[in-house]
Amino acid sequence: MRLARLFAFFLDLLVCAVCADAAGLAATGLVWWWLPAARPAIPAVWAVAGAAAVAAFLIRDARGGRARRWLGLEAVGAGGRPPGRRASARRSLPRLVPGWNLIEAWPVLRDGDATRAADRRLGIEIRHSE
Repeated sequence: MRLARLFAFFLDLLVCAVCADAAGLAATGLVWWWLPAARPAIPAVWAVAGAAAVAAFLIRDARGGRARRWLGLEAVGAGGRPPGRRASARRSLPRLVPGWNLIEAWPVLRDGDATRAADRRLGIEIRHSE
């Protein structure tokens, strides 16, 4: 289960980043070719794309996690339901903070069935879907 959880994390990260990068690249191309006077705004386009990627990463588990479903895992909160947006953001925030992300990842790296500290606080568990 350890490899599936790590792969799901990186797959979710990739999905969030690819979608934001594709949108940012398309917007940059449109500005570059059709609105040359607006070229100084291109860094703002990428700032928005980056913020969108971070937001998507934070709420990716709101409905159980797309990559987790692809890999036969699910994030469930109280009552066996998906955690929702608020719990998903609180659960994923430590992964964006340098240092804190290593502390959160260590239990999973050591034992694939371990629960992360943020998950314990929120009552969320990762389990095999049936």
